[in-house]
Amino acid sequence: MRLSPFPPSMMRQQLSDGVVDARSDTVTKPTEAMRAAMAAAVVGDDVLGDDPTVKALEHKMASMFNFEAGVFVPSGTMANLLAIATHCDERGSEAIIGDKSHVHVYEQGGMSSLMGVHSRTLANQPDGTLAIEDIKGAIRTISDDHFPVTKVVCLENTQNKCGGKVLSGEYVREVASLCQAHGVKLHMDGARLWNAIAALGLATQEILAGCDSASICLSKAIGAPVGSVLLGNAEFVRKAKRLRKALGGSMRQVGVLAAAALEALNEVFPKLADDHARARSFASALVGAKGLECEAPMSNMVLVGITAPNVTSDALTRELEMAHGVLVLPTNAQTIRVVFHHQITDAGVQRLVNGFIESVLSLAQGDPLNEIMMS
Repeated sequence: MRLSPFPPSMMRQQLSDGVVDARSDTVTKPTEAMRAAMAAAVVGDDVLGDDPTVKALEHKMASMFNFEAGVFVPSGTMANLLAIATHCDERGSEAIIGDKSHVHVYEQGGMSSLMGVHSRTLANQPDGTLAIEDIKGAIRTISDDHFPVTKVVCLENTQNKCGGKVLSGEYVREVASLCQAHGVKLHMDGARLWNAIAALGLATQEILAGCDSASICLSKAIGAPVGSVLLGNAEFVRKAKRLRKALGGSMRQVGVLAAAALEALNEVFPKLADDHARARSFASALVGAKGLECEAPMSNMVLVGITAPNVTSDALTRELEMAHGVLVLPTNAQTIRVVFHHQITDAGVQRLVNGFIESVLSLAQGDPLNEIMMS
């Protein structure tokens, strides 16, 4: 994690003055309505199955996405781990995943280190998909004793490291059909599935058609403070819930968190198209800006490329923070990720635009190569 160049006291003052935080959609604060719902939540011991608010959330999510059941867990990482481990219930099992997938890059290899599941990576295409022929060629069966047995294919929608790319319903159904033909399960990492729904205009009951399980994050996109829900059929969820206990993910009076998620579904989910519109507005404003490039976003995420010679993403990130009170996240030496959420306003979009244009010009000054290019 990159440390702020500000001392803590200055950073606190800057935050109070209204920093624009576009590092992720996980940085949002609970709204007043969410806090009120948390304070008023009816709770019980969820380990004993007694928390009515958790039950309401799990039932609502299962119904929304046309699954039999759901289980609330602390994080998307745990939800994905539970799903893969539950599908890969025999030693020597294998999961097919993308080389840019969150479960491969950002989850510490938990499927192998904790669950003994072998991961087989395929190249994510620029649009976030795994090529159908690649999946077909990678599936391995019990017929050959040399290899692990493929039990599950994992997709991610929207695809984070590909820049928030949206997987179409047609593509997901095609992968599902392939998996069914080979007796393999299909799991969807739906960390930002809410954004895919908003982008595609699909009904929630349609977007996961053919999937055997899905993890749906509540702290991304819709801005609840904590948690994900893992969806599947009743037997799958029963097994996953048992494994949740072994991993320390079962919680007691957790209805205070479920209440915030229920409120987020009502308050924030219907407004996600606004986040996408602001992302498009930001990207459009950078078209033609010297030293920068980006493509039109599909959802709430924009990857900004730096074309100015000798200007790095770390340097530009620091300049944005120090000079403009704007927080963003470098993804490599020449790329910065900007994520829009419901607490970035139109004025915040303009600060981001101005910050990028002015900061790259400021950093380019005094460098002969940049002076030629930027003139």
